[in-house]
Amino acid sequence: MRIIHKHMKKHLQFLLSLVAIVMLSSLSCTAGNGDWDILITKDNNWKMENIKISTNGDIKFNEDYTDVTAMSDDAYIKISMVSFGMRRKLYIRSDEGSVNYRYYEGSREVDFEPKGREWMKKMLPGIVRNSGLDLENRVNRIYKKDGVTGFLKELEETNSDYYRSRMVKYLLKNNNLNKSELKSLIREFPYRINSDYELSQIYKKYNPVFITDPEISLEFFNSLEEISSNYELSQVLKSVYKLNELNEDNFTHFIEAMGDISSSYEKSNLMKMALADDKLTEEQLNVLLEEVEDLSSTYEKSQIIKSIIKEEGLSSVNVDKILELTESVSSDYEMGQIINSMIREEMIDESNLNEFTELLDNVSSDYTYKGILNQLIEYEELGEDRFDFLLEASDEISSNYELSKFYKTLLLKGNLTKQQQLTLLSKSENISSNYELAGFLITATQRMDMEDDEIRDALIDATQEISSEYEYGKVMKAIYSKNKPNR
Repeated sequence: MRIIHKHMKKHLQFLLSLVAIVMLSSLSCTAGNGDWDILITKDNNWKMENIKISTNGDIKFNEDYTDVTAMSDDAYIKISMVSFGMRRKLYIRSDEGSVNYRYYEGSREVDFEPKGREWMKKMLPGIVRNSGLDLENRVNRIYKKDGVTGFLKELEETNSDYYRSRMVKYLLKNNNLNKSELKSLIREFPYRINSDYELSQIYKKYNPVFITDPEISLEFFNSLEEISSNYELSQVLKSVYKLNELNEDNFTHFIEAMGDISSSYEKSNLMKMALADDKLTEEQLNVLLEEVEDLSSTYEKSQIIKSIIKEEGLSSVNVDKILELTESVSSDYEMGQIINSMIREEMIDESNLNEFTELLDNVSSDYTYKGILNQLIEYEELGEDRFDFLLEASDEISSNYELSKFYKTLLLKGNLTKQQQLTLLSKSENISSNYELAGFLITATQRMDMEDDEIRDALIDATQEISSEYEYGKVMKAIYSKNKPNR
């Protein structure tokens, strides 16, 4: 349902954008030195209308914005409009405490009464609505008179996303909305603001208003689907996390909202932020782990998994999920880094050894695979079967060079018993390279008890696999250079 709902809303957003293009409506404004200049260009029955508004000072309007009721001494409004080739201009200014009107058609001044007033009453409400004039006061006035329903109607009739965004912020800033009003607001306003940036500005500042109640919170998180920009959505979610103590349900919504972010970089940054607080419950961690699987970047995925591995008090369920996620990491290097982190944190034991073994099967690089086995040589969590496990696992190493190096490391660091040394010598036949086999056997002559007849004989038997007379001679020389055992 979540995916279908999202597609429906995205389709609606596309249609609204298409309508906006057909209307050919645009707005720009500049302010400086107390002046406010606004230009509105729109299409009226496929004929362009250009409206320019210049204002200065404090201006008060009547309740329906069809007239000016008061102005400060330096205040004025200039409205110039070109429509269907007809030029009109209205100049309203303060004149010794009273409001003075001058109205022009073309270059000719016309009596304000009645034509100028009729034009003003017709044009002024729309001009005020789409120019931001008296915006904060107008929002408060509409809310007090007609509630959220009246506010949403005014929001719909406003053409600019910039002013729509400001209207919502003024409403939330100056009024304490009840639950019913908040629910109506969050169900409507996000779908009337097409700009990701403007929508995110509201969410980043006022998200705590929508988080406390479970019903409103669900509406809030669902509405985040309207933000298509990965960056803006990630900024909103960062704000949500930082400004609120998220309960289990809200944290789940928070993680699910990440699913709408296609950028692995932005998504992983959010996950790192949550992990850095070190306050996630086991359930929250499980929810986060489920989302990690959808990270498309192998690097970002591995970074998050390694961060989770460092979390204290991971449950067996968490560990099993981490093992499962690591299988989806496509890079041998990154997978090796994760597995080595697991080993350092002592996450692998006899209870999950089968799953760990299956994970090792996914490592195709002999170098990385050998490095992992090296980490396990002194890993006590594997218990008494560690040597057998390592020797069996080493059968997967196809490179003579890497296999020889592993056998040497196992011999040097493994603290092997005599029987284990003998077993290792018999396994050396897996090294098919004369040079690498000779190198391992020479190391063996240096680390094993050459006065032990059984070991000595096993070494000599192992040399029978060497077909190169030169390499064979090197090993035999190493064997016989030791003092011969007393017979």
